[in-house]
Amino acid sequence: MARRRRNRRYRRSRLTVPFRILSFFLICGAILAALLLFFKVQTVTVAGNSRYTQEEILAVTDIQEGENLFLINKYAVASAITGQLPYVEAVQIRRSLPDGIVIEVQECEPVAAVVQGEEAWLISASGKLLEKVTESGAWRYLKVRGCELLLPTVSTIAQLPADGTITREELLSLLAVLRERGMLEQTAWIDCSDPEKLVMRYAGRFDVELLYTADFSKKLKALEEIIGYLEDNETGTILLTMPDKSSFKPHAIS
Repeated sequence: MARRRRNRRYRRSRLTVPFRILSFFLICGAILAALLLFFKVQTVTVAGNSRYTQEEILAVTDIQEGENLFLINKYAVASAITGQLPYVEAVQIRRSLPDGIVIEVQECEPVAAVVQGEEAWLISASGKLLEKVTESGAWRYLKVRGCELLLPTVSTIAQLPADGTITREELLSLLAVLRERGMLEQTAWIDCSDPEKLVMRYAGRFDVELLYTADFSKKLKALEEIIGYLEDNETGTILLTMPDKSSFKPHAIS
C-alpha cells in the first residue's frame, strides 16, 4: 500500500514539472508582449544642453515616435551623439515610463589649442578633439606647440607619438592642474619642442621650465609662491626642473 502511494506521488510530480515550465514561459511571453505592445515612445526630452539645440541632438539619435522604449539601444544612441556632436562629452539615457525618453548630455569646452603648422586643434580637458581652426583663430586659447597629433579627427581622443617629447597623459595632467588652480587663463602657451623640458609662458612675463615627468601640482604651487615674492614689474625665467629646488633668472633689461 505504501509503495503504491509513493508511485502515485512520483507520477504526479513528473506530470507537474512540464506544466510549471510551460507556465513560466507563458508568463514571460505575456510580460514581453505587454512591454512591446504598451511602452511606446511619445516624448523625448533633452537636458544639460546649451551649445546644441534639442532639435540638433534629436536629429542624430534616430529615435522615432512610436518606437518601443525597451528596444532602443541606449549605447548606440549615446555613441552617435558624442561622435557627431563634438562638444558633447558624455551622455546618459534613461526611460521615463510609460512613454518617455530623457537624454542628459554633458557638454565640454576647449582648454587648449594644439598647434599643427598653420592650423590648430581645439582640445577638451579629457583630450577630445573638438574642432580644427586656423592658428590665428585659436588666439583666445592656450596654445600647445612642439607636439604632433597622430591622424587628428573631430570627436576622437587626441593621440600623440609614443616617442614624442610629451605623452597625452602628461599634457592632460598639466592642463588639468592649471585649470584646477585657476592658472589656465594666464598661460599663453606651452612649448614641448625641447626633449629635456617644456617651457610655459605664464602671466605675460615669465617663462617657466618644467620636466615632462614632474609633479605638476607641486611645481605649480611652487610657481605661485615664487611669483608672490617678486615685484609686479619683474620678468624672467623660473626654473622648476630640480627636484627640491627652484630659481628665478631675471630677463636682461634692454
